[in-house]
Amino acid sequence: MNRMLKFSLSALLATAAIPAALAEPDAGGEDTKRLETIRVEGQTVDASVSDLAIDFAEYGTQVQLITDEEIATGGFTNFGELASGLIRGANIGYSPDEGEFTIRIDGGTDRDTLLLVDGVPYFDRSSPLEDLWPATAIDPRMISSVEVYRGGNSLYFGSNGGLGVVSVKTKEPDGTLNGQFGVYAGAFKTREIYGNISVPLDKEGKHSFLVYGRSYETDAHELFSEDAYGDNVLALGGRHEFPYSYNSLGFKYLWQIAPETDLRLGASYSTIDFRDSFPQSTVFQPNFTEFPIYNAAFEHRFNDKLKLEVEGHYQNPQLKNNEIDARICQIPRVQDLPQDIQALAADQGITSFSTASQFEAFAADIPGLAAGCVTNPYGGAGGAYDDKANTPDGIDRSFWLNNDPDSPYYGQPFGTFDNPFPIGNPIGYVIQSTASFGDGGPTKGFGTVDQRESGYTDFGLNARATYTINDMVEVVAGVQNTSYRDNSDDDFGVRDVTLSSTGIYGDLRLSLPVLDGFSGSFAARQDFNDKFDDQSVWKVGMRQNLGYGLYARGSGGTSYSLPKIDEIGAFGPTTNINPGLEPQKVDALNVGAGIDGDIFGGTYNIEIGYFDTDIENLFSSRSIGQVCLQYANDVANPLYPDLDNDTSAIQNNRKSIIPPDSFCSYAASNNLDASQGVSVNALNTQEIQGFTIDVAFDLDKWAADFSFTKMESLEENATFGQFARLEGTAITLDGNYTAAELGTLTARGASAALLSPDGYIIPGVRGSDRKIQSSERPDWTLSGLITYKPTDRWVFSLNPRWQGDEFANSGTSVARLVNPQGERVFERLNFGNYFVLNGSVQYFLGDEKQHRFLIRGVNLLGEDYFERASGGSSYTRDRAAVRGEIGPNDAAYYRQYGWNGKPRSFWIQYEYSF
Repeated sequence: MNRMLKFSLSALLATAAIPAALAEPDAGGEDTKRLETIRVEGQTVDASVSDLAIDFAEYGTQVQLITDEEIATGGFTNFGELASGLIRGANIGYSPDEGEFTIRIDGGTDRDTLLLVDGVPYFDRSSPLEDLWPATAIDPRMISSVEVYRGGNSLYFGSNGGLGVVSVKTKEPDGTLNGQFGVYAGAFKTREIYGNISVPLDKEGKHSFLVYGRSYETDAHELFSEDAYGDNVLALGGRHEFPYSYNSLGFKYLWQIAPETDLRLGASYSTIDFRDSFPQSTVFQPNFTEFPIYNAAFEHRFNDKLKLEVEGHYQNPQLKNNEIDARICQIPRVQDLPQDIQALAADQGITSFSTASQFEAFAADIPGLAAGCVTNPYGGAGGAYDDKANTPDGIDRSFWLNNDPDSPYYGQPFGTFDNPFPIGNPIGYVIQSTASFGDGGPTKGFGTVDQRESGYTDFGLNARATYTINDMVEVVAGVQNTSYRDNSDDDFGVRDVTLSSTGIYGDLRLSLPVLDGFSGSFAARQDFNDKFDDQSVWKVGMRQNLGYGLYARGSGGTSYSLPKIDEIGAFGPTTNINPGLEPQKVDALNVGAGIDGDIFGGTYNIEIGYFDTDIENLFSSRSIGQVCLQYANDVANPLYPDLDNDTSAIQNNRKSIIPPDSFCSYAASNNLDASQGVSVNALNTQEIQGFTIDVAFDLDKWAADFSFTKMESLEENATFGQFARLEGTAITLDGNYTAAELGTLTARGASAALLSPDGYIIPGVRGSDRKIQSSERPDWTLSGLITYKPTDRWVFSLNPRWQGDEFANSGTSVARLVNPQGERVFERLNFGNYFVLNGSVQYFLGDEKQHRFLIRGVNLLGEDYFERASGGSSYTRDRAAVRGEIGPNDAAYYRQYGWNGKPRSFWIQYEYSF
């Protein structure tokens, strides 16, 4: 409780702004008068804004409100597009058009922005196949508003709110008959139909329900350009369309028990099917996800002082996919050849072939020996059951061996002398992925035999009571439970364990007469966690209204992020729960000052803000052979005769992490393979600092909202202080050269700097700075929404986004390569510095403007840009790499590629409302 003590003694950091608890008071009551004076982003709020948003704004949290009208202007087809276009300071990880995306606010990781939909946390808990992406399950046609709470917000919501919370509110039944039906079509063969209808069940409208659904299909734009693909992936047909399909059906029920007592129930089922094949490896990879989600909410006001709110949820996301990877044949080993040919090789002093050319020259002198290659040099090839001793019935079923019992080559590896293929050419499609911890069988195949489902269940409850003592003092007390566990096929071998966190929290809110216009909040939370350490978090906030529309706000505190199922060590039925892993911790400060006012018959707001965030105990992954001393090759351990690292190398690897010693002891005693991964906490701190400038105005016909974010999101430089390597050689430029290495350097015309006896450090930002900007974090962004309404039927909107440098940091190996002049041969890929302009035109037809027509344009200026970047040392399947003509010391061995943004494209939408 030291943090609590420090918090109790610390000064209120700064924040607050607006009356608390919005119920439904009688007309003319005190709450109504207070509500009419509340402004968020310069706008007077109404009853459509949640109580929490009003409370947070009053007590210093920076709150952004995105209305249904703003959402409608964009014509967005998924929540990733909406977030990129409208949420201030948001950076979308992965491609929102490709079925996978996460949302980051203000430079954090994927772990520190909590996405809530009607109180349900849409956060990936991990599955043994690959990550699930709950944000893709949001139906954009059902969104009524989005509220963004910037800064640390684990206090009310628990884990993963370290940099902010994005709270999505969807349409609800309201006791009346109303609804919308629409169609949407356009570029990339996009076609969509959607609708919702709210129906009262009795005359008073106390009971009502809402049914909604959506079907969306598109071929999507080309994600990767042709030059991104490896030659074998291209030859195997890996370049193709990336269709995306979204289908959903949902039901909601409302019981208005009393004027201020409601019970709401909801259930939805969504499926998202898409492809995400990658240019360096995957030929064909369809993904099939499903999201059954259930939620409930109860609100009751006992009297004018006491209010109770309860939210609960249960969800069970599932994933299954196919994966067809490019596989090419390899250079034969001497032992793969017939015995008489092996003898000929021995006579010539040949013990191995390092390049295809060497083998081809050898084979050319031997009559009848085809210059072929092999695809499975026995074991370790990544195929399922490639060692028949490990299969349940002792039958060899390797996908890389000939497993046709009617074939004369049954049981033989493809590509031997008896079954040759040209070296370096593709051989066809193979199923690669297997269950690492289960029975070793395939998990990404086709049909019921070798395709497995993975997923998790996530359930929880959050209840809080608000008690207003008087005009100056209000108290909030709450309790929350979050629990999750794996729900995958038994073949994955994931341990059956439930990770659970139960927290109690309290908030003291003060509106003291000491300073007119002052509001302050003092809050704390204690979480009792199963399988990992308990956590204490706190938050304090203040807002001071200074008169004339001027105000100052601020909030600060601590938050944290829980481990996922795989990180806690549950993958594997006998795997030890990782006892040393600590939750990721966040310290956040967010302050600002601004002015609200009236102008030209409308309103305006200008605010300057600053945020400062430190993230500690960052989750990372290592192989146990890299960080466990029991796996050193200089330790007498007959179980691991082929280990590469000695004790000193492992000690060096452990310097940047909290060593998982308990897990290491378990791993060694149970003979776990050295390549198995373990999650660890990194010692380095991610440091995030930045400032924001927000300007908004709403006039009679014009409205605009501009947001500028300048940010440093710094992480440890993996290559800081490391020595460069001369491209095309294995020479490390550390100043300690053999005579042969010195001769090579001189022959290549190495600069004096490279020949320095003191060694040569990697040039450029990657080598000279201890901290660098985190990958895929733009230096700055400027976004906006500009709307012009010449009449009550026409709406013209522009949605620009302009951003600065954004890098994909290359891996350590390629970052160390330099040419003889000492210049980096593979620079970081900067895929920032672009300007994208989207826009729309809407027209409303009918006596009640019930018919809405929209034309949406994306990338109106035709900008070529990337949404993210990938790559690295991944092109090992290219022919030159297979033939041994290039290797890890060559720049051509590495590559980076971008994920294309949408080209200029258009859609049309029609919607009928009643």
